Amino acid sequence: MPVTLRQLRYFQALIEHGSFSRAAESVHVSQPALSLQIRELEASLGGPLVERESRGILLTPLGREAHEQTLRILDETLLLETMGQRFEAGPLRVAVGIVSTLAPYLLPGMLSNLPDASPRIELEILEASGQDLVAGLLAGRLDAAIVSLPLGMLELPERELFEDRLVLAGRAERLASIRRTLGDDLRPEDLARADIGPLLTLGDGHCLADQVLGACLMWRMQEVRRGALSLATLSRLVASGAGLTLLPETAVLAERTASPELSYLRFGAPEPLRRIGLTHRVAAHGQRWIDLLAEAATSAGLALTEEARKEIRS
Repeated sequence: MPVTLRQLRYFQALIEHGSFSRAAESVHVSQPALSLQIRELEASLGGPLVERESRGILLTPLGREAHEQTLRILDETLLLETMGQRFEAGPLRVAVGIVSTLAPYLLPGMLSNLPDASPRIELEILEASGQDLVAGLLAGRLDAAIVSLPLGMLELPERELFEDRLVLAGRAERLASIRRTLGDDLRPEDLARADIGPLLTLGDGHCLADQVLGACLMWRMQEVRRGALSLATLSRLVASGAGLTLLPETAVLAERTASPELSYLRFGAPEPLRRIGLTHRVAAHGQRWIDLLAEAATSAGLALTEEARKEIRS
C-alpha cells in the first residue's frame, strides 16, 4: 500500500499536537478518520509509529525515523506547492527575443512600461533575425519573442500587438520630385514603374527586407541593392542620397534624429505594413508575465507609430 501525503500530514499533526483528538481537530477531520489513516501508514511502513499513553503519545523507534523523513517530505512538498506563488511574486527572469529591425526602437519604451508590473519581470534580451528567434523558441533558449506575424506554427501561440506601417524614406528633394510626378496617392507599384533610382534594402535573412521587396515587387531588379545589416546603416545610406528605401514607422523618429537629411513620404491606402506580434512557447500559455509583456510592447509600439504619423504630417 503506497504512502500518501494525507497520511504524512496527519502523522505530523499527531506529533505536533500530542493526541489523536487535538490532531484530528487541527486537520478538520474526525478522530476515527485520523486514526484510520495512521493505521494505514503503519501498515505501509511495517510497524507501529506511536504508543498511546495517559499523557498522550510516544514515538516508537520506527516512528522517530519516520517522523524525520516526514518532515523532509512535507518541507519539499510545501516548496513545490508554493513555487507558483513565489514565481508569480517575482522577479521573473524571462528570455525574450526581439527582431533586430525593431529592438532598438521598441526596447526603451517597453522597458519603461515594465518596472511597476506585478510580477516584476527581468528580461534577458536577444536581438536577432526572425528566423533565429523562432529557432531559439523551438530549442527552448527563449521563452517568448516579438516578431513579424504570422508565423503559422501550432507549437508557437501568437498574438498581434500593433501594425507597423512602411513609409518611403529618402532625401527631401528626391521625395518632393516623386510627389510632383506621381501625386499624393502614392502606391508602391507606382514607384516600381517610375525611373527614380535604386531601392536599398537589408541583406538576406531579414524578414523586413522580404516585406519591402514584396511591397515593391515590380521594382526593376537591377535597381535593387541588398546588403545593409541594420536600419541605421540603411538610413545613413539613403540620407546621403544613395537611393530610396522603405522604413517601418517604429524607426522613423530615431532615424530622423540621427540623420536630419532623411525625409519620409506616406503611401496611399492600403499602406504596406508589417504586423508585430508576440509569440511564445506553449509552456508559457496562460502565465501572467505574457500579458504584462504584451501590454508593455503594445503601448510602446503604439506610442512610436503615433508619433511617427505626427512627424510625417508636420
